[in-house]
Amino acid sequence: MLGKRNSESVNKLVMMACIIFLSFQLRAQSPLLSAQIKTMRGAMIPFSSAIQKDSLILVCFWATESDPSIAELNAINAKFEKWKQSLSFRLMAVSVDESRTASRVKGVINANEWKFDVYADINGELRKALNSNNLPQSLIIKNNKVIYQQSGYETGTEDYLYKKLRAIANERL
Repeated sequence: MLGKRNSESVNKLVMMACIIFLSFQLRAQSPLLSAQIKTMRGAMIPFSSAIQKDSLILVCFWATESDPSIAELNAINAKFEKWKQSLSFRLMAVSVDESRTASRVKGVINANEWKFDVYADINGELRKALNSNNLPQSLIIKNNKVIYQQSGYETGTEDYLYKKLRAIANERL
């Protein structure tokens, strides 16, 4: 009888430990998924609704005053249609412009004729959740996890990003 009680107590402790562990895991994921971003139509949405589970996503943080950011996005834009034909992924360019420069975002998008989705991280929530501190900064996300990140831009690094996207798409993570 005493053995059965000890076994039940151990089972309860294990179960409680699992519940505590899972709650920490969920809490660790929630800042990323609940971070609010703004669409170019003006709607605030959680990052989780902008991405689809199990999809491959390239997130590029940029700013209107960052020439390397714009150069990187223009280089990607020039190859975007070709990339999309051979690889299933989503590109999200996320502006980190603050209120004084945020009004320039749509003008930059239109002037460069970008063919991909652009969002604004008005409150910096997504950037904080992804620990993004540099511009430009590109992150590859798969299954809601950051798999790869790259800071800065030089001509040709967009090709390296594409190779990383292909390699990650072919892996089972």
